[in-house]
Amino acid sequence: MSQKKLRLIYNPYAGRRRMVNQLDEVIRIFQEGGYEVRVHRTKSPEDIEHTAAQSKDVDTLVIAGGDGSVHQVVNGLMKIPAEKRPVLGILPVGTANDLAYAIKLPKSIPAACKVIVQDKTFEMDLGKVNERYFVNVASAGMLTDVSTKVDIRVKNSLGQLAYYLKGIETLPSFRPFHVEFAHEGRKYSEDALLLLAVNGLSVGGFRQLVPRASLIDGKLDFLLVKLGGWPETMRLLLKVVGGGKVECDKIIHFQTEYVRVTCDRELSSDLDGELGPDSPWEIAIGPKIKVLC
Repeated sequence: MSQKKLRLIYNPYAGRRRMVNQLDEVIRIFQEGGYEVRVHRTKSPEDIEHTAAQSKDVDTLVIAGGDGSVHQVVNGLMKIPAEKRPVLGILPVGTANDLAYAIKLPKSIPAACKVIVQDKTFEMDLGKVNERYFVNVASAGMLTDVSTKVDIRVKNSLGQLAYYLKGIETLPSFRPFHVEFAHEGRKYSEDALLLLAVNGLSVGGFRQLVPRASLIDGKLDFLLVKLGGWPETMRLLLKVVGGGKVECDKIIHFQTEYVRVTCDRELSSDLDGELGPDSPWEIAIGPKIKVLC
């Protein structure tokens, strides 16, 4: 009987370099779990995606990194035909680790390895914006480009606090945008501050952002925060990220499988903390992918 093949892609800079210090133990656990292990030290986000796309020669692909690394791996895996696509395993060594939280993976690297060797999988929804896939969230507007602006050294030192500090710094320069979209026969035309299409429970480290969101229900939660006065807006945002109820007249919230959004100007999007497509956007529920949990 031939051994199962596993490729481990690791980001040496993620999560205060925890993975580097435990690499030998990780390989040992996988080998004792019956895997032939191939290791790839990633050089860049583009390298992660390229390596994942070339991984039809293994049964399991494990990414050790944060949500951005998971995002790149997923977009690489989706270039492989479904019948040849390896199962995805995750070692959560990033800053927010939203997906790992949602699927209840242990924070300990050795414990997460033991989850992978148990070989239990579930089929997880993916979201899609134009031609790019996302796992946790697609966003645009206020605060959504924070992760791409945070210096990697600051992020490793301060963790989630780095995002909050950078977010506060960007608020005074933010300019609202106008969006138009339709849902269930109703047309919307709104001045907005923030747009979110949420697939998972946790976004940017904010746990239970949309408590009813599910990774397996075949739907996305679409949220739009409308323009209001700044004091009111700040109270709203704090309520949203605190996991409070979002049903109010300044927030549009519905579940959908598809929505097309146009803007009054070209606006960039953020997918799982990575730069996404510019507007207009076709936001949709995508296919499913097998994940070890």
